Amino acid sequence: MNIFHFLAELVGFSVCHQLPERSMLLGITYMPVCTRCSGLYVGFFLSTLLLFLFYRRRQSDMPPLYIIIISCLFIVSTFIDGFLSYLGAYETSNLIRIITGYLSGSGLAVFIFPVFIFQYYSKSSEVKIFNKPRAYILFISITLLFIAGQVLLLIFRPGYFASFFYYFNFFCIIFTFLFSNLVLSLLIPPFMQKNEKFFSSRLLLPLFIAVVLSFIELFISYRLHLWLQ
Repeated sequence: MNIFHFLAELVGFSVCHQLPERSMLLGITYMPVCTRCSGLYVGFFLSTLLLFLFYRRRQSDMPPLYIIIISCLFIVSTFIDGFLSYLGAYETSNLIRIITGYLSGSGLAVFIFPVFIFQYYSKSSEVKIFNKPRAYILFISITLLFIAGQVLLLIFRPGYFASFFYYFNFFCIIFTFLFSNLVLSLLIPPFMQKNEKFFSSRLLLPLFIAVVLSFIELFISYRLHLWLQ
């Protein structure tokens, strides 16, 4: 076991139950988190990446109301699935878990992205993201393609893709924690709206704070998981 695999398992243990029957198996390799968590973290990263590609002009306003409602439904879908399954209303599956997980991560990205843009740049554009329906239709279309890709992995379990997707999951977990905590650190007045460009030396201290917060959160989650066991 190399150091990256060790860290991936450690982080996976911190944020997920890692039950084999609820985790994606590619070849002989289980992913570091369950299918629901995998969908959530991968969905958050890929959706955030899409938003950065879509809105390079620093649009910083929340999307129209109908997209806010859809995104809220995406977010709660995974909780509803887990809750109803826990109550015995129906038996969920890894297929449902990975789809609702991805939708939840995507919905979270839609809310967090404009907050980041508004807090990060000294001059952002007060324009709604997805202010034109066709942009959201394109976003959803690409989202469905990404979901279909994960579903195909879940069904066919190609071993040759195991190593890449395993570490991709690990990367997406770390990205989700870092990006979310970076947004929180940018709420601190000295760091708010200070940057003219995306790569700036002013980013270093908020990013360091985000790293520290992420480490603390993961450590607390790890200790809590050990205690629960």
